[in-house]
Formats: sequence, structure tokens, C-alpha cells
Amino acid sequence: MTTNPLVLIVSATAREASPLMDQLDGRKNILPNLFTGNLNDQPVEIAICGIGTTVTAFNLTRLLSQRIYGCAVSLGIAGAFGDDIAVGEVVQIVEDCFADSGIDDNGKFLSLREAGLTNNEEGIFTGDFVVNPSPALSPYRNVRGITVQTASGSAERINELTDKYRPEAETMENAAFFYVCRMMQIPFVSFRAVSNKVEPRNRNNWQIAQAVERVNAAVTNYILNIQSEK
Repeated sequence: MTTNPLVLIVSATAREASPLMDQLDGRKNILPNLFTGNLNDQPVEIAICGIGTTVTAFNLTRLLSQRIYGCAVSLGIAGAFGDDIAVGEVVQIVEDCFADSGIDDNGKFLSLREAGLTNNEEGIFTGDFVVNPSPALSPYRNVRGITVQTASGSAERINELTDKYRPEAETMENAAFFYVCRMMQIPFVSFRAVSNKVEPRNRNNWQIAQAVERVNAAVTNYILNIQSEK
């Protein structure tokens, strides 16, 4: 009898992963912020890693150092740049970067690469981006993401990021997820649902509940497809 490889789902907050957690058979809280269970006989663990790159990198590295997973799945919400991606749409992020890690050179922002402060010995980066070498086959649009530590909420900052990186989605964790998975050599995929446009901050336009439901449905379908292919 073949055992299905354990799937790790990574979310910044419990709210973003709550619909999927509610579906798990035999759900148990085995470690702080780590839940285990089964989804249609597929063993799954859900890690709530926190908001931002630092806590994501620490918690994910610790987990991948201690436990064995077949793959890791990032689940959450995101902001979308421009009008091409609708609020509520699920996307697959396939490349991401640490968009605000760099140098302010007399008012001009330089990425760490542009400032000559990285050597990319591990071969993780393509330019400023960490790329998923094996994105999932899915019905969702493949997009370029950027990861920031201060969510963009002014026209000036949004224009700067758009001109520099040509991003389609913004999160506060995803590049760290990509980086750790590449360094730890674990297959990974990232699904995000758009909760808002990246625009001058206006919470009245946000649709978080809808985005959470849709990204959880997308990840559930992805996991069930993994199980059905065994």
C-alpha cells in the first residue's frame, strides 16, 4: 500500500486557511500553529507562519528541517496591480522578489543585486526574482509577484514599484516562501486570491471574505488532484 506524501500548506493567518482547516478529517493541533488531518485520504498539515518575510522564513525553515513533506503550498490573499486581474480572482504566483530590500541611493532605489550586495551563489535568483522552476498545471493565471514589508497604499509608491518590477500581485510573505522552498529543495506552488487592488489605501474596496473562500477552494481542488493521481 502506497502512502500519499504529506502536503504542507502555508498561510500567514488562520483566517486565510480556515475554510480548508474546517474540511480536515481528524484535525489535530500537533504543534503551536501547526494542524494535521486528512482531505479525502490525502494527509495534510497546515502551518500558520505569520505575516511578513522574517516570521515566514523562520517558521517554514524550522518545519522543513524537522519534518518531511512531498510539497509545500502557499495559500493566501493578495493585492493586484492594474485592471487586468479582477478582485476575487485566484492566481498562481510563479516568480517573486523582495521588492523593498535594497539601497536608497540619494532618492533612487537600488535592489540588493543592483547595488552589488548579492552574488547568487546558490543560483536561486533570476535577476531580482526567485522563480518557481516547476509551477503547477492549473486553470489559474500565472503571474509575477512582489513581496513588500510595507503594503503599498500611495500612488507614488505604487508607481515606483510598477515601473521597477512590472508586478501583477503583491503580498507580504510570498518571496520568503519561494526562497526557503528553493533553498530546502522542496517542490512548491503558490495560490493567491485577489482581495483588493493595489491602489491608494481604501478598505471599502476590499473583498477579503470572498478571496479567502476562493483561494481555499482552489487549494482544495489542487490537493484532491494530487490524491487522485496516485
